[in-house]
Amino acid sequence: MTNTSQTQQSNNLDQFYSAVVSKEPNQRLECFSELEIYLNDQNNTLECEDTYGFISGLLKWVECSNYRIAFNGLRALEAFADRLDSEFERYVDDVVQACIDRLGDSKDQIRDQASNLLIKLMSMFTAQMYMRCVIAAIDDAVILNDQTDTNLKFGASSIQLNKLVPLICKLVTDSNSQVRQQAIDTLVEIYRHVGEKVRSDISKRDIPEAKLKILYEKFDDVVASGRMLVKEDGKSMILI
Repeated sequence: MTNTSQTQQSNNLDQFYSAVVSKEPNQRLECFSELEIYLNDQNNTLECEDTYGFISGLLKWVECSNYRIAFNGLRALEAFADRLDSEFERYVDDVVQACIDRLGDSKDQIRDQASNLLIKLMSMFTAQMYMRCVIAAIDDAVILNDQTDTNLKFGASSIQLNKLVPLICKLVTDSNSQVRQQAIDTLVEIYRHVGEKVRSDISKRDIPEAKLKILYEKFDDVVASGRMLVKEDGKSMILI
């Protein structure tokens, strides 16, 4: 357990390091409240002899089967992202993958926190980063073939398309042509999994008519070519 007097006297994160990298659940759980307070105080430095090892330790928390530890790990990483801002980019790939791995968790808290952190990372970095996160989420978490109804349910709610689709729609008019094309391709891929709800949803977004026409034509082509992944019984992901 982190010593309170030590916490008050120390000026860096090293005081928490041994507990963060520990495999002992109690040490992880006991240190979190003080760690969260420390991270949320802008006056506290983020200096650490091994910052990468510290972040890696928190990623191990996220991977933990104990949902409280996993949830705390996601919260701590979000606090780090807020504090480090652009400097957090060096850890983004590992953090994004950790978030994606928890998107299908059976616990609402874990799914929501992982999704919220993923959304935060999208808002913090470039349009290319948006797409990398979105495409990774779709490729890794939207797997409908041969899945149980439970997995379908969790897959739909965890990705929270109501948050992702508006972000992608904004990128349809991005100044970078490659990003625009990726955004269109991504919406088409979502349509393959979700169906007509996507068409209805994007019609409410601020997408130029010419771009909407292109998207609708691509949707129609997917249907005509038999590439839809919506099940015959009507079960598919749901825009929520």
